[in-house]
This record gives sequence, C-alpha cells and structure tokens, in this order.
Amino acid sequence: MAADKRPATAAAPYIPAELIPDIARHLTTLQDFFSLRAACRSYRAALFPSRAVLASQPPHLLVPHHASSPRSLALVHLSRRSLLRFRSPVPHPFSTAVVASDGARVVTFDRFARELSVTHLISGERVRVPDAPFLFYRAVLAGDLVLLITPGWVHYCRLGDGRWRETCCRLGGSDGGLHMMVRMLAVNGVLYALLNTCQLAVAELRDDTVELKLLGGEVSDHVRNAWMESKDFTLGECAGEPLLIFKVSFKPEYKVFRWESGEQRWVRAMSLGRRTLFMSGNGFDAWLGPDSPGIRGDCIYEALPQAAGWSEYSLVDNTCEIVTIEYQGAPELDSVRKQVWVLPSLY
Repeated sequence: MAADKRPATAAAPYIPAELIPDIARHLTTLQDFFSLRAACRSYRAALFPSRAVLASQPPHLLVPHHASSPRSLALVHLSRRSLLRFRSPVPHPFSTAVVASDGARVVTFDRFARELSVTHLISGERVRVPDAPFLFYRAVLAGDLVLLITPGWVHYCRLGDGRWRETCCRLGGSDGGLHMMVRMLAVNGVLYALLNTCQLAVAELRDDTVELKLLGGEVSDHVRNAWMESKDFTLGECAGEPLLIFKVSFKPEYKVFRWESGEQRWVRAMSLGRRTLFMSGNGFDAWLGPDSPGIRGDCIYEALPQAAGWSEYSLVDNTCEIVTIEYQGAPELDSVRKQVWVLPSLY
C-alpha cells in the first residue's frame, strides 16, 4: 500500500454553513454550541440560537467561579456532572447575587450599586435597571416584567422602561383589606399570587396597588397537613397549571398540589406526567417536558444552597439522591452560593 503523502497539517474538511444548524441540534453541551459558533463568521451567521437548535441541550447549573479574575459564573453540565470551560457573560463581583432564572435568562442584583440586570446567557443580551429597591424577598421574571416581592408589597418594572413602581397588594371583594402575598408567578400570560394562607389568587398590576382576585375558598385539610409539616412552600408551574410545592421539614420529601380550575381547589399530584421541576434558593425556576435529555421524569431537581450540586427527588418512589460537584475555583464551603438552573432548551 502506498504511503499517505498528505501533509500532517492538512485542513479539516469544510462543512457548508447551511448544514451547521442541523449539526447544532445534536450537540449536548453549551460549550460545544459556542465552539461551533466561534469556528468562523459564516457559521456564526448561520447559527442563530433558537429553541429548535438547542432542543438537545440538557439542564446546566449556574455556579460561582472564583478562580478567574474578575470573578465570574460557570456552568455545571448536569448529566456529565462536570464544570464546563464556558464562562457566562454575567458579572459576579462581591456585591452581586443571582436572584432569579427563567430558563435561559438570569437576574442579578448588585446591592451596592442598587442595579438589577437581566442577562440572556445564550445571546449575551443584557438589560440594566438602576435604582432597584435594596430589600426584597423574592424576584420573579415574567416576559419583559421584573417583580421584586416583599410579603404584602411588590416593586415591578418593565425592561426598557427603567421605572420602578411600588404597590401594595389588596384583596378585592367584601373585605377589601391588605392581604399577605408571598409568591408570584406568570403562567400562560396570567399572573398568579400565592397568599400566606396557601390560597391562590389572580394578580392585576395597577399604579398604586396589586389587585388580587381570590380563586376558590379555604384550602383543604390535605393542604393544611402538608403545610404544617413543611419548612417552606412555593408557587410553581407544570404544563400550564399552577402548582403548590411543599418541602417537608424532617426528611427529604416534597408534596405537590396542582390547581384544579374546574373545582377551584388544590389537588394532590402523585406524578407530573413524566415532566420535571427545577427549583433553587429563589423558589421555582422552570419545568421541562417528558423525555427531555439528561434528566429523570416525575422528579424535582433542587439546587443545593451551600454546595455545587443538587438533589433529585422522585415523586414516584419518594427516593432522593444528592449530587455534589467539586471544582477548582469553588467558594468556601461555608459560603452561601446563589445557584440557579439554566435550561437552554427553553430559549
């Protein structure tokens, strides 16, 4: 057989730019996705981020990375359980914390500058909103709307508007008095509020108040019992239905109730139809449908607050697995890490 006379430095075969989106649909890490985009100008021009080309991307966990200067945020690949070389465009100085996520976007808050930023991790687009309130309990991102929640009060701002509005929460109807709202979430364009009684309401933003329209009556004994044995509860969503999620105090267990609109009440959900919920220290982040890559169905994935890792709780058999990831540049173990989920397939 004749020896191969080609030089060792021969260029790799050229792939036509029109085939690049089809190749990207099979990539399973954001690192590979961005490497493909950076290969040449024609590839970058052909490869627009979209839900179609990112459908095979599994969830990633956004974690602090202190080895770089300035400090940044890095991504942990869920199924590979390793840190990616990719660094997010989100700044992470000492005074900045990640306070919310809705899939591909994250909200950061610089408490010294009182500046809130919404950054799209895939496109790199970033919107800054100055003069944010210093104290708030929860942050919610709903389309172009940012809500900062303190029990009973809401600050909200539309991206691009730059003007914060402060409103109290008022329950409409016979009492018309102030009511303690503790969570908010947008589901299919409807803004819901969860009250401190575990009751659900529809919220309508006004200049000086948030009008709450209560749905249903008193909660059932099943909800009260779950409430009594839980250390926390939050408002979530799955397949267009609001969820009430309890985290049991004395063991790794979750109890989930879905909102039955016809009966106007919370009903215990023993499964999610093979769907998966993602939670973090901010509460509910997002959900993914059946057969999503790299994850288990009928599970709740919650980011751990003080380690680079997460818990995987199965609603089917009530088992819980704890996953922790060690990496160079991780903060000290006693540091409270603001970690949220990044779900590229929800672009």
